[in-house]
Amino acid sequence: MCLAMDVPRSIESASCEYYRRVESGGLHRGKNQDAITATCVFLACRQQAVPRTFKELCALTRVPRKDIGRMFKYLKDKLGAADTAAMSSDDLMTRYCANLSLLETAQECAILLGRMARERDTLAGKSPVSVAGACIYMASHLVAQPRDARVISHVAGVSEVTIKNSYKLLYADRALLLSSQILAVDPAASIANLPIP
Repeated sequence: MCLAMDVPRSIESASCEYYRRVESGGLHRGKNQDAITATCVFLACRQQAVPRTFKELCALTRVPRKDIGRMFKYLKDKLGAADTAAMSSDDLMTRYCANLSLLETAQECAILLGRMARERDTLAGKSPVSVAGACIYMASHLVAQPRDARVISHVAGVSEVTIKNSYKLLYADRALLLSSQILAVDPAASIANLPIP
């Protein structure tokens, strides 16, 4: 599974270690083995700061998202995996921008925009994946490297409508979000480049 996800070798060994701990502790009895394996990989990815979403694991393993979520809570408590920090949109943006072939300036703008939106609670209650998609959409247009919401939705694994709805919230707060620091990242950055939702 680690090969299919294209993760570093350290994650593969960490997930194997988690699985050994599950077996030695007898935590695997009566549980779905595929869900255990997927959760061990998920925990290892979080521990190594290379987060993956439940949706990505579901696509690879055919294990329902609900089962992986339950197993994650169960194993996190039983294995004492408290050092697995919650995923943020910043963690996902680098990978998504690379998959979209965006330049570093667009990636930097997207990350800064995500932080500003988090500080201002512009996208409060939205999932990290939705926040990442909307920030990348806005940043790509801002620095004149536009990507269509459909393409971003394919890479991020959220719907085009979700990205556009989140973008509407960002656009409404653009005067306060787009600081001089964000606009200074790229000489081509301009608020005039933003599409009207």
